Amino acid sequence: MSAENVTLAVLVLVTFFTNLYMQGLNTGIPYYYDTVGYSAAIGGTFVAVFTLSSMVMRLVGGEITDAFSHYRVLLLSLAVMFLGTALPAIWDGFAMAMFARVLQGGAFAIATNVMTVAVLGSSSKKQFGKRLGIKGAGTSLGTMFGALISTGLIDGIGYQAFYAFYALLMVASIAAILLLQRRRHTLATTPSNPKPEASAPQAAAPRASAYERFIAPLLMPEALPFMVISLARRIPKGFCVTFILIFAKYAGIKVGAAFFVATGLATLACRLLGGKVFDSDKTWLLLPLQSVEIVGFIFFAIWPSFATLILAAIGYGITVGTTSPLIKALIAKKTPKEHWGAVNGELFFFADIGKAGSAFFGGLLIDAISKAFIPAIALAFCVLSSAITALALLFGQRVWKRAGA
Repeated sequence: MSAENVTLAVLVLVTFFTNLYMQGLNTGIPYYYDTVGYSAAIGGTFVAVFTLSSMVMRLVGGEITDAFSHYRVLLLSLAVMFLGTALPAIWDGFAMAMFARVLQGGAFAIATNVMTVAVLGSSSKKQFGKRLGIKGAGTSLGTMFGALISTGLIDGIGYQAFYAFYALLMVASIAAILLLQRRRHTLATTPSNPKPEASAPQAAAPRASAYERFIAPLLMPEALPFMVISLARRIPKGFCVTFILIFAKYAGIKVGAAFFVATGLATLACRLLGGKVFDSDKTWLLLPLQSVEIVGFIFFAIWPSFATLILAAIGYGITVGTTSPLIKALIAKKTPKEHWGAVNGELFFFADIGKAGSAFFGGLLIDAISKAFIPAIALAFCVLSSAITALALLFGQRVWKRAGA
């Protein structure tokens, strides 16, 4: 197996572990606090704190990704993710759980950004979408099993053991990256890969100003439409991750975590089979792909049942599974390689705004009306997401034409 494929395989594995971590904590913590009698707004706040911490680190983490060794940054972020679950596993309590959410969100933001840029860096431009789709298979598997494992851990062995499981996942992730680094070093020093001869020294490039290094990469007009679309597509996600399990319990739907299993299967199929779509340069594809989830949630809002829960999950999974790699591939083609870390960090930043907002305000809406309206609120958020995407694409056509991107 080539070094590029080994790298991709390990990054898929670590992506799976980190998304199992994120999905499990974001569904399990609200589920636990609902079980012990807290309001829906408290569960939404836990997700919002994680997401807000992630948002802050997205922008900083993008610059860090561009400036330092990808794998050292990844190892450091995985170590902080470990700390974010080891602490509440040892010291139980509301305050510690909230502090841990800050550590978890910030470290997760950097880890996901670094892994995306690492995959892009090991790919040819023609295969950006395909390889991002394969990496996204790890995300799909995390989505598929995250809620199922988290609720099983909380119901079966308790809240602190729930945290300990995710701490062990991060230990495994760190070990996988260390082994990858060892293999990369071995391949780089074998006789078939001799060190390149030293070239003549070149004149140093002019030192970039602080604006050019830190601000300009975040203000690329050709990237702005994708930022808005990224925000839009996370609005339904933030709400569903936080409240679908709560609705399933309220409505008497057994195994509410089946929503995330069906979502994971749908996204996994899309990411493994959608390589040609992801490598397309047709930005207009984002609108129909973003709108697929509306169909399932219409049925779920009108006739809430286990069958329509699964239907909504499949539509939601198709949207998530296709739009994420397509957006990342499109933005990588329209921006300079040296700024991939910054623009991907910004892409995640806007996504986190949508996720945090829908989790927090969705909780307030539920408390103001009723848990019975959770499917209807999810449908409204899906429609809002598609409307924002359509407006962003209309604006984007002018921007990309002007920029020649």
